[in-house]
Amino acid sequence: MIRKGYEIVADALREQIEQGVWPVGSRIDSVEQLAVKFGVGRSTIREALMALKAHGWVDVRHGGGTFVLRNSGALQIEAPEIGNVEQLRQWLELRFILETEGAALAAARRDSRHLNELDGILAEMASLTDEDKLEQCDIRFHLKLAGASGNELLVRTLETLFLTMGPAMRESRRLWLFAEQSQTTRLSEEHRAIVDAVRLQDAALARERVASHLRKVEQMLRRLTYEA
Repeated sequence: MIRKGYEIVADALREQIEQGVWPVGSRIDSVEQLAVKFGVGRSTIREALMALKAHGWVDVRHGGGTFVLRNSGALQIEAPEIGNVEQLRQWLELRFILETEGAALAAARRDSRHLNELDGILAEMASLTDEDKLEQCDIRFHLKLAGASGNELLVRTLETLFLTMGPAMRESRRLWLFAEQSQTTRLSEEHRAIVDAVRLQDAALARERVASHLRKVEQMLRRLTYEA
């Protein structure tokens, strides 16, 4: 599997943190400085920093820089191999538990800002045709939904899951979402139904609709294990 540029940069930064180049509590170089140092674009650096944040290594403060939170023992979730049924089962179970209960909490705690953000993402998804952009929109939707729960740890854990599960998630989308246009439309309808339940502040309905959505994702990922 070919690694992306941000993954290589993230690993290099993590190793420097472990080696004490940046002690816990210190502020690391700016995005611009790191881009020059690694010879990559600023977007690659930002992705690397977000990956480190998702794993609990750093805190990225908008407009305030990036600070080291720890130099060892960060949360590590092994990326499942597409053909490993047991790894996929564990990953899917964890995502199911987190996202269904997160949706229920979101229905109980959401405010108008959360609803506006979710509506905005749905509108953006409806206007996109590029697979990579749709993938990022889909992930943002689930993270924003988790954010409406008011639990930041839930958001960070899901960020980590999505980062580690990226290859399998992309392949499942290829089989499911982009096989034909009607499938993409159905996905949009499922997302809208979830937001409607959250808007109604119906925790049970939000939990049920996310569960139904994720069961379909599970079906496609399990199909991958047979084709791998």
